[in-house]
Amino acid sequence: MSQSTRTGRVVAPWVYAVAAAGTFVLAMIALALTPLALRMTGLALLFSATGLAGEAWVSRVRRRTETWTRPVRATVHPKLPGFPPLAKAVLLERRLRARFERIDWAGDWVPGAVTVLGNGLVLDATVSFLRTPGWAVAQPPLWGAIVLLAATIPLVFLQRVANAHPVSSGPGIDVLVRVPLVAALLGGGATLFAAQGYLWANTLIYVVAAVLALATIETLLRSIAQVFLPLGPFATRQNPALPWSPSLLRWGWPRAGRAALWLRNAYGIDLARSWVLAFMVRAAPPVALFVLLLAWLSTAVTVLGVTERAVIERLGVPVAVEGPGIHVHWPWPVGRARPVELGVVHQLPIVFSAKPGGRLLAELASAGASDAEGAMGAEAIPGPTADRLWDGSHPGEASYLIASRSGDREGFQIVNVDLRVVFRASDDSDGAMAAVYGAMEPASLIRATAGRLLVSHFSSSTLDELLGENRAQFVERFRQDLQARIAALHAGISVINVVVEAIHPPSGAAAAYHYVQAAGVISDATRFKSLARAYALRGTAAEDATHALTLARADASEQLAAAQATLTTFQASTKSERAGPDVFVFESWLTHVGSALGRAHLTIIDHRLDSEKATLDLRPVAAGTGGTP
Repeated sequence: MSQSTRTGRVVAPWVYAVAAAGTFVLAMIALALTPLALRMTGLALLFSATGLAGEAWVSRVRRRTETWTRPVRATVHPKLPGFPPLAKAVLLERRLRARFERIDWAGDWVPGAVTVLGNGLVLDATVSFLRTPGWAVAQPPLWGAIVLLAATIPLVFLQRVANAHPVSSGPGIDVLVRVPLVAALLGGGATLFAAQGYLWANTLIYVVAAVLALATIETLLRSIAQVFLPLGPFATRQNPALPWSPSLLRWGWPRAGRAALWLRNAYGIDLARSWVLAFMVRAAPPVALFVLLLAWLSTAVTVLGVTERAVIERLGVPVAVEGPGIHVHWPWPVGRARPVELGVVHQLPIVFSAKPGGRLLAELASAGASDAEGAMGAEAIPGPTADRLWDGSHPGEASYLIASRSGDREGFQIVNVDLRVVFRASDDSDGAMAAVYGAMEPASLIRATAGRLLVSHFSSSTLDELLGENRAQFVERFRQDLQARIAALHAGISVINVVVEAIHPPSGAAAAYHYVQAAGVISDATRFKSLARAYALRGTAAEDATHALTLARADASEQLAAAQATLTTFQASTKSERAGPDVFVFESWLTHVGSALGRAHLTIIDHRLDSEKATLDLRPVAAGTGGTP
């Protein structure tokens, strides 16, 4: 069916070209703005501009007559060279050039190339924009909603006009307006609600992205498939940039008759004579009923892994706690199985730094497969999470105010604590039921309870006391207090251990604290050196005093002994003199004479010498001459 028989009117190609240029300009303006909803609308306009550009090319092809041929350039070929191999090469070149000149580039290749290039850029930009961090929790400006909602008015008018005047036997040109219309409508509504503080409305952008991605993927597949399909008459040429999926964006359900008519007109497929389709229509209700019944009965079977158990409810009342395995119970809504973990250990850092939108930086980390995947080798370079130095902030740290005293003044100091709680669900049946009904978010409960305990502990401690505290005693006391408070709330949580990675001043004050600690160490070292020197001097003085006292005592003892010996000798001499005075006197005389003779120089003269003839030399004899005195 040609466009003239359908509409009675022919749209000039330049109209589509002008519309494509204007839509492209509007798309660039929207893409240059900040709000994501405007950018997605700009991508939708770029998608429409691509389709309008392709329609401009295809409409030129439809205006051709069936006898139209590609004009070939008139070429006067010179005489072939005489060398046979060279002549064959020249003939081959002429055949290839003739085939190249007979290709209808405008009708065969340009629409598909434009579609692939434009819609490929749209799909890539859509994925890139959705990967932008923080857009889902950002509050857009209100003027963006006003612009988008105001843009829906002319888009609705253009869509009605295009729908009233279809121009092709396939998808109508109105589908190119429906995509930006849906993008502007949903994006404007999402921006309006998000600007008022309802950030959940930003998720409507995903709907716009899904519609845009579906349309672009369809056009890309149609463009690729058109390369391998035979080209029909000029009047029935189809624009690959006109997708069928946006035609579903309408008020009301799509009718199967319209889809069958489109398939028959576009591709010659008549679904009314397909016995396979008729059989599927007849068999669909019982098959669907059987599948629904089977799906409902499958809710009565619960399969639990080795790390799972479940609380079985009957009419909302818990009746049993089942362990791992396959269990059969009443189907929903009569019976229900609420799964509970069995033996799975979790590690929760106690930190209160919040992301935009109220999400916490510290999320529940399981010690199962995720930890095994994140494990590193013994020789591997440790990651940032293994950094425990004071001069760097640790992942999962929290800051607390503690008391401080400087001289007579009292104040506050800040301490960073990296504390983690290792817990799991209780093993007994009562603990399993308490874990199901006692606490909806055990991580939040543990985080809040542990935070209050830390605040109460740090409010009565100073920095030096915290750094010098016995860590094992603090951990055990903290674990017992935390378990007692959680047990009082009937949460079904068992606190296994409390891991204190670090307690230290903030990273920014690490250098100053190091200087203070170094000054304290130097002061203590100087004091201990002075004490050591004093002890050394005192020891030396004591040693000298002891030596002098010992020498004095020895001298006194010697003098006393000499006096005692003299006294004893005197007494003995007195007794001897009394017993025999003559003998004592004579003996004393001999003793003194012997003593005197031992010190005197004697000259002994033989009495037989002649005194008149003998000569005596009384000069002293020098020592060592060997002479006799």
